[in-house]
Amino acid sequence: MLSPESLPLTPPQPDPNSRPMYLFNFTMLDLELLHYFILEAAESYLEKSNITEAFRTSVLQIAFEHPFLMHELLSLSALSLAHHRPQKRDLYLHASDTHAAAGLALFQPEVANLGPGNCHACFVFSTTFLTHAWVAQDLNKPSTLFFRSHIEDHESATIQWVKLHRGTNAILHQFFPLFCEGPLKALLSPWKDLDPDRADPINEEEERHLDFLAEAWRDSLTLSEDEKRILDKAALAVRRVYSMLVCYPEVGRLSVVMNWFSIIPDEFVKMVCRISTMTSVLNWRWTIW
Repeated sequence: MLSPESLPLTPPQPDPNSRPMYLFNFTMLDLELLHYFILEAAESYLEKSNITEAFRTSVLQIAFEHPFLMHELLSLSALSLAHHRPQKRDLYLHASDTHAAAGLALFQPEVANLGPGNCHACFVFSTTFLTHAWVAQDLNKPSTLFFRSHIEDHESATIQWVKLHRGTNAILHQFFPLFCEGPLKALLSPWKDLDPDRADPINEEEERHLDFLAEAWRDSLTLSEDEKRILDKAALAVRRVYSMLVCYPEVGRLSVVMNWFSIIPDEFVKMVCRISTMTSVLNWRWTIW
């Protein structure tokens, strides 16, 4: 198995066995979506100008070599257009759904065979798909950040944001040295020199709130010691996010907040999902009763 240390620090090369881009049936509407992505959409959801420029150049070049990523960028662009041009909202939403479905279908076999040739495209796809999941949610329905709203949603809520983001993080860690020296280095440059063992100073008010939060489980008689330990680790993750927002402005506020999905313990995710499932069952039974 490849390790990050053994990977060549060179940009990805086109896969000679991949399907050429000209064989995909892109339309005039797709050209409109691509034009809008370059001029407006990328800037609308990216915080830093250097990252925006990377999406308009390096990421777009990767997308021309990997159609699943192109589909996702066009889908995200269509979502943005649906918001900014409500008179054609249905047209753009349909285009967004179509490209998202096509991109996901092409992405799944790619990520199953992850390697130096497609890791950049898979990483960007998973990152933008997370943004897609965030902005495409129906505000009239409960969020599926962690929870299912009803027991019947078990099959429909297969992609939960927290699991999606942690999948992105797994790709990032596996190929981090390659990413830092390749076409995506602008995206990761603020992160690569951070000390993982650094202190996380926060102001007194935030310290007080976190201490107050921890009191909710320290004296609990219903939680086990292991569960309390998991919650303590999750609180440290929250502390790190608050600290980074103040101490590392060059990273970007959105990136810092979204990083919380990566640094919370696996046990905490399982614990919350277990509670979510139990709550859904109880709510369903109460409704039936």
